Amino acid sequence: MNIAGNIWKLYVIKTSKWFMVYMPIIVLFIQSNGLNLREVMLVNAIYSISIAFFEIPSGYFSDRLGRKKSIILGTLFIAAQFLAYSLSYDFWSLGLGAVIGGLGASFISGTDSALLYDSLTILDRKGDYLKWEGRTYAIGTFSEAVAAIIGGWLAYTYGLRYPIYAQVGISLIGVLAALTLVEPPIQKANKKGNWEQMRYILRHTFLENKKLRFLILLAAISGLSSLLLAWFAQPYFDYKNIEENKIGYLWAVLNITVAFFALNAHHSSKILTSKQLTFIILFGFGIGYAVLGCYGGASLGIGLTAMFVMYALRGLATPTFLNLINQNAPSDMRATVLSIRGFTVRVLYALLAPILGWVADVYSIQETFLLMGGVIGLATIVAIGFYSLILQDNR
Repeated sequence: MNIAGNIWKLYVIKTSKWFMVYMPIIVLFIQSNGLNLREVMLVNAIYSISIAFFEIPSGYFSDRLGRKKSIILGTLFIAAQFLAYSLSYDFWSLGLGAVIGGLGASFISGTDSALLYDSLTILDRKGDYLKWEGRTYAIGTFSEAVAAIIGGWLAYTYGLRYPIYAQVGISLIGVLAALTLVEPPIQKANKKGNWEQMRYILRHTFLENKKLRFLILLAAISGLSSLLLAWFAQPYFDYKNIEENKIGYLWAVLNITVAFFALNAHHSSKILTSKQLTFIILFGFGIGYAVLGCYGGASLGIGLTAMFVMYALRGLATPTFLNLINQNAPSDMRATVLSIRGFTVRVLYALLAPILGWVADVYSIQETFLLMGGVIGLATIVAIGFYSLILQDNR
């Protein structure tokens, strides 16, 4: 049983999932089918609702029936998503592709991190999780950086639909890697029935383990900040009249920034406490959006600087929060707990993105960024306040 092989196979799956040649132009591609920005965000909200709907059941599926099966299903649905996108020309067909893609993403979300953590535990290397999660995330973002250049070139040279065609083939590589994973044994603390086990997990997460509950909330605020940035960066670039091929290069550099900071996230945990890291990451996002809203319209340089800072914070945030959640979640519910975090992100995004898209259509992208900064800043103040009280109670 070659458990160690799971690590490099997860790298391949992450690469195929994140080698997103479509990402630098996805908003432009959807708009090319006759949709405005509000409708673009509605399509993405459908994607997020689909993830949210399937997130917790798929995490439970992973905990009960196996990490490998969950990842195989996820990679298959993601390949189907891009096949559907490549054949889509209107809102409803794009929405169907979004539902399929959300189903695929939900089966992988949390399960890949849980599989990595469980594999390292069996190899007696659990203490290296933050380093390996950072490397995995860095490989994903490096892949997105390279893919961005290729995708921008494909769109500029051949048309906006060609990166979608290419993504179908890339997604199939992840399917092949998933088929070769080795299922690690999971420590099961009890043999409860399905519904009883689900109630136990939810009770433990939301009622009994207060620290875990607020770690999920803090991670969700961070995830929401990152997701909004990824989807509203393109409208900002379009607002500043940046061409598709140049967007590809810019997207690449932004993702190399994420990769660098993700790769070195384990060093930050040695210098700063988890509370200090959380404070810097979340308030950094709020301030970054405020700077984009106030000064990004007049100065591209200031706007890009704010974006680069937030992409650096994104690199720190993902491995840091995943590590904190894994440390506080029992093995037999780990994938489900991580899925709850993903569920929270997607619900928040589905609620906010269409409203923010409408604000951008009716007013401007600057007002949208200011609104984002206010929402993220207020949510951060409330969440960190409660989290601090819990840490004091646990002393």
